Amino acid sequence: MVVRRITAGERRRAEEIFSIAFETPWQEETYPTEKYAAFLEDDETMTSCLSILPFSVCFDGETVKMAGIGGVSSLPQYRRTGGIRGCFEKMLPDLYQEGYVLSMLYPFSTNYYRKFGYEVWARGARYEMDLSYIPKLSREGGFMLADSSNRDRALEDIRLLTKEWEGRYNGMVKLTEREYAFVTEADPYRKQEFVYIHYDGLGAPTAYMVCRRERDGQEQRLVCSRFVFRGREGIEGLLALAKSMQADHRSIVFTLPTSLRIDSLIDEWSMGAYRRGDVSLGMARIVHVESALKAARYRGSGRVSLEIADGQIAENNGVFTVCFEGGRAVSVVRDSGEKAVIRMEISEFSRFLTGAVDVSALLYSRRAYGFSQEDLGVLGQVFYEKPCFLTEYF
Repeated sequence: MVVRRITAGERRRAEEIFSIAFETPWQEETYPTEKYAAFLEDDETMTSCLSILPFSVCFDGETVKMAGIGGVSSLPQYRRTGGIRGCFEKMLPDLYQEGYVLSMLYPFSTNYYRKFGYEVWARGARYEMDLSYIPKLSREGGFMLADSSNRDRALEDIRLLTKEWEGRYNGMVKLTEREYAFVTEADPYRKQEFVYIHYDGLGAPTAYMVCRRERDGQEQRLVCSRFVFRGREGIEGLLALAKSMQADHRSIVFTLPTSLRIDSLIDEWSMGAYRRGDVSLGMARIVHVESALKAARYRGSGRVSLEIADGQIAENNGVFTVCFEGGRAVSVVRDSGEKAVIRMEISEFSRFLTGAVDVSALLYSRRAYGFSQEDLGVLGQVFYEKPCFLTEYF
């Protein structure tokens, strides 16, 4: 087996493999992706491939490089022959050398990707609200539906609201013009995807949602792929708009960060008026341990040594001693000779440092060793639950 980055002339074949593996019509990719592929020994017969989409994401108030992994595909006749494993084992060290700090993906199997250092990351809260039970809300201000006549203004206002969320939640992608296509190419009349922006009485944007109709048996729901707001006025504006569609839709569905609780806005909890459930935001992996520790936000001041075991990236193996003051790292030293408080597999380290869970979850971990309950105090300065969210798919 030969595993390597593909050439420009091989992109079409990689796209064809994706279409066969996922049983979808072939479409030429427009995103600037890097691709790795596995070949037979002839170095021509491609059997498996994956794509890397480069992003900048928010991590503890810093902006770091993140590799979004997608298009993980193998031809049926070559599955379970190690092609995808070979791609990950070749790709991950390259990502480290290229300065990536994080990588994320949406798994078909969490156990499968955990072998490559990925771990289940944060979860979102998926709400479904019956429109008939939403109370009558203020209609002050106004709305704009983005289309070809107002895309420039819509983009400016949506970018303003999005940037506030980007800086607030770990994992939020710093959107570029590419990701803002839902605005710059908004065409509700042809695509039947609707981008609504709410404005307050002074004309300032307070919220936006991107939604489309979805059939649920004999009824229709308003399903939102993006639901972003600034404070109570913003979300109430969106819910007021949704309620105005009650004649044609039974409910509205949207996903929020789990840390953003809107329970006090909900008047009716019975009669099937409201449902809230968890949804996966994928899996995450720290690619560059030292850089991640330097970028992380800590609680207070202190010093701690962590031993990391990474089966794919040799540079991540060792004991990393972090000295931090006022919530930020002052120094990160590898193999200083200090004894580690805890030993962690890279997958578990990734989950805890990104803030997906609180330090108390270490007590139930099967991939963190050697610490005592008394150590949770200092470890809690490093590992604690943080606001996390991800809206992009790749």
